[in-house]
Amino acid sequence: MARKAADAAISATKQALIEMARKHGRDIRLVHPAHTTMDCGHCGARTKHVLPLSERTYTCTTCGAVSPRDKNSARVMLIRAGLNPAGVDRVRPDRPPGSQAA
Repeated sequence: MARKAADAAISATKQALIEMARKHGRDIRLVHPAHTTMDCGHCGARTKHVLPLSERTYTCTTCGAVSPRDKNSARVMLIRAGLNPAGVDRVRPDRPPGSQAA
């Protein structure tokens, strides 16, 4: 029963997010979260083992890339969404001249 309630809450939140993005003219891309902590954000290789939650650093066995687990997962999601992850760290998008923050 609790699982059904949690699934319904996630679905309602996702629908609200999509509606708000449309209302405000924003681009939204839904990404399936499966294997984001197992895939390498640099070469795309998938590890053969699941990282335990206590392990906070991702190390790729194929290319040797080392990064924090959450940053690697975020990079994988950006790539899956079709976005370029280069330069998105602590960067705000440029606003058109004359526009103000709400």
